[in-house]
Amino acid sequence: MKFITAIAAVAAVAAVANAQTLQINNPTQGTVWTTGAPSYISWTSNCAAMGNASHAVGIQLVNGPSTAVRFVADLGNLDCSGTNTSLNVVVPSTVVTGEYSLRVNTLPQASYSLPFQINNPSSPAQTTPPASSPTPAAPTGKSAGSSLVAGSMAAVLGCAVALFQLAL
Repeated sequence: MKFITAIAAVAAVAAVANAQTLQINNPTQGTVWTTGAPSYISWTSNCAAMGNASHAVGIQLVNGPSTAVRFVADLGNLDCSGTNTSLNVVVPSTVVTGEYSLRVNTLPQASYSLPFQINNPSSPAQTTPPASSPTPAAPTGKSAGSSLVAGSMAAVLGCAVALFQLAL
């Protein structure tokens, strides 16, 4: 009986660790969006485990290194409660040309896209960074995935320890 309970606990932890994370398929590295024009976002999985909150999950444009991601603009909301897997957003004209990522505010952990380029014809990128604020490095796109893997591994390890203790 203890063994079956432990197996059920491991399965539940693994399901929770993966259930609320979206895999953002578009934009990808190499994608170029233009401010003011419709831009396509697509994802796999869903975040139905968030309940009613999954019907309006915030999408943010961010930049900076993965250790210090900075908010740039809100792009709207997506519905990841079930079968929806894409939508179009419009990047505001206040966003300057540069490299960005998307952050989708899924719970318990946000989902991130790979870095991609945004072109603003009326606000080109700075050619030399100002002395007081250096140009940030782009997010690697690996931080969310690495954190998820690390969290999942910790959960599995915790369950393995619990199984071992139950077996004793």
